[in-house]
Amino acid sequence: MLETLRERLLSVQQDLTAGLKTLGDKSREAKKSRYEDAWAALHKGAKDCAKAGELVDSEVVMLSAHWEKKRNSLVELQDQLQQIPGFLADLECLTASLAQLEANFEEMENHLLCLEDLCEQCELERYKCMQTLQLENYKKTKRKELETFKAELDAEHAQKVLDMEHTQQMKLKERQKFFEEAFQQDMEQYLSTGYLQIAERRGKF
Repeated sequence: MLETLRERLLSVQQDLTAGLKTLGDKSREAKKSRYEDAWAALHKGAKDCAKAGELVDSEVVMLSAHWEKKRNSLVELQDQLQQIPGFLADLECLTASLAQLEANFEEMENHLLCLEDLCEQCELERYKCMQTLQLENYKKTKRKELETFKAELDAEHAQKVLDMEHTQQMKLKERQKFFEEAFQQDMEQYLSTGYLQIAERRGKF
């Protein structure tokens, strides 16, 4: 609308200028005319109107630029206002996503706690298995030591039995030898004297 007004003012200014020029030409042709003073006054008024029109035109241009800037700001504000519902929808979606993310974090934390418990149980079972294995190895070691010690005792006992049997046999041989010698002496004494001294030798064995 302001642009149309501006165009009309420019058209009026051009028409007035052209009319005044035509009138000036005709006035020059009629060197003497009774309307010369009136035309001069009219011409001066037209110039004043033209200057006033130019002033109004400049003000209209400035006003148009001002309202154009305001219109652009208003259009930009309107565009931003139109984006508000979408922004609110995005914000609501983001809020829902944050709530879901918080729930996921809580679920993940619970899973981590369960995993920690499982790790502790696995560590306990591993420790039990290690202790059981150590106990079995200890039992095997002690069993081998016991078997070795038993074998050593058996060998020592067998050796002691052999030694005892050998000692007993030696004593028996010595006793037998003693009796044989005593018998031989008795026989020799008996043959020489006809008398035996058996009671004197009974206390030695």
